[in-house]
Amino acid sequence: MGFLFGLHKKERTVAIFDIGSGSIGGAVVRLPSSENSIPVILKSVRHEIKTEKDFNFSIFMKNMLSALYQTADDLYQQKAGVPDEIFCVLASPWYLSETRVVKMSDTKSFIFNKRLADELIQKEISGFKDMYKNKYGSLDSIPELIEQHIMSVSLNGYAVNDPFGRKCKLLEMDMIISLVPKLCLDEIRKILSKIYHHKNVSFSSFTVDTYFAVRDKYVTPDSYLLLDISGEITDVGIVTKGVLKSVLSFPFGKKTFFKYMCTKLEIELRDAKELFKLYSTNNLSSAFKQKVEPLFKSIENSWGEAFSKCLSTLPRILILPNTIFLTADNDIRNWFVNVLQDEENIQSMVSGHKCIVVNLDGPEFLNQCDIKNGDCDPFLMIEAIALTRKKIK
Repeated sequence: MGFLFGLHKKERTVAIFDIGSGSIGGAVVRLPSSENSIPVILKSVRHEIKTEKDFNFSIFMKNMLSALYQTADDLYQQKAGVPDEIFCVLASPWYLSETRVVKMSDTKSFIFNKRLADELIQKEISGFKDMYKNKYGSLDSIPELIEQHIMSVSLNGYAVNDPFGRKCKLLEMDMIISLVPKLCLDEIRKILSKIYHHKNVSFSSFTVDTYFAVRDKYVTPDSYLLLDISGEITDVGIVTKGVLKSVLSFPFGKKTFFKYMCTKLEIELRDAKELFKLYSTNNLSSAFKQKVEPLFKSIENSWGEAFSKCLSTLPRILILPNTIFLTADNDIRNWFVNVLQDEENIQSMVSGHKCIVVNLDGPEFLNQCDIKNGDCDPFLMIEAIALTRKKIK
């Protein structure tokens, strides 16, 4: 159904900011002029968001904005070129997404066209905004739409890639809508305007960007989970037969892991990180390893239970696909891979009762995104690929 935004006839330089709950990444990216070329990350930086012992959303947001300013200023000082546009990709809890199935039927045939599609989409957006206001009215900020994508269209029960202009009696559309409090978006724009004056800022969600990047690279399988465990939150995307069907999240991520260690062992965050590093590289004494292993098992069980509880909110009980595409920071990734492959609650929910975990750690995307300078930051690479390839299908 056409590009979300068309590729320009000439190369463009843009800035991408990966706004997570654990860190902020920034990159200057050269976007190609044709679909046959790939984006190039010219420079990239990343800064952690300061962690507080007790969670307070206002302080959390203030720390996020501080890290964003630090990242933007650092990136600007790299002198990799002035961006034509700025794109911010948000992870939880900065946005709320919902997948919707839009249905329409009639006893007589009707033509599915762009006007009808727009009417149905606007109706869904209006209903989602009302739900958002009822749920998050305490934020004292009206919701702002950041993205809307039609994932698939079926006419008379059959999936169709080019549905406009066709007759049908039964229409079904899978779509996703993402909203953010306007207050949050305004604060992000304000911070970035201090570095990049008068530049247009667009927004999207990381789960949707990951979906586009993974779909573009992996032909099979067509059903899988997308899992992002990078900060305060775990984000879950469920893809069924090539369509992103559900987007969920729960408040248990990498930072929760280390906070749990700090509380139970009564140590500082830096000590918890060092201890876990020694444990994961098998550099602890046998006695000390035996002492901390029950703690890690307890965290494993807690995360597995939270994951299962999150998925239980789905409208029906279903066997989940057993392939998981995982994005996580280097220091914690392998531990979570082991959890996904071993945790009993998770195994009982997936087909075949055995998880296949695919790490999205950067190098696998090098044929889709070139790195001119710096590390293979998988988050920024995924976002650069999605920005280049994103379509409404």
